[in-house]
Amino acid sequence: MIRTTTYLAAAVVLLIATTAAGPVAAKDFLSIVANAPAVPLEPRSPGRNFVRLPALEYLFEIYAQCTDDRSPESLSLNVADTRKSLQADNIANDGPTGISLTIPANQIAPLVVEDFCIAVPEENDDGPDEAPVQLNIPAALSAQASLLCVGAEDKAMTYVSKTLDVSLVCDRQAEDLETADE
Repeated sequence: MIRTTTYLAAAVVLLIATTAAGPVAAKDFLSIVANAPAVPLEPRSPGRNFVRLPALEYLFEIYAQCTDDRSPESLSLNVADTRKSLQADNIANDGPTGISLTIPANQIAPLVVEDFCIAVPEENDDGPDEAPVQLNIPAALSAQASLLCVGAEDKAMTYVSKTLDVSLVCDRQAEDLETADE
């Protein structure tokens, strides 16, 4: 019994010592805002289809702030296999840091899109189409950012992740032009 109590007391003391001596959580701030690029889509045949997206350009506003007498040392932004890093002199102190990032088409997985921008056969064309013209796809990609804040006595890394949306826009004019050419 004495031996069990000794082990328990030692474990509690070790836990308290580890917690007290552990790293202090940084209160640095990092957030991402991004646009949702619009991709024109030509009418397609009915059914479940995969849509291959072209290269997408995202415009980011990154808000970064270091606390506790630390200052930004570097900022990194990653989407798929595309990366951009900024050093301290390129990181805004009193507002957003703007970054434009183009994601190549070969880094973007195809999207499964069902019942959107479907080609209407001429015999079924009864008048104006009531189908939606735009479809927003949430979380088509994701962005990861990291901020390194450095002070005289310490440094801290802050991470944040953000889903990126894309909008598909049905280009019915392409279908109308094909019909007029025939």
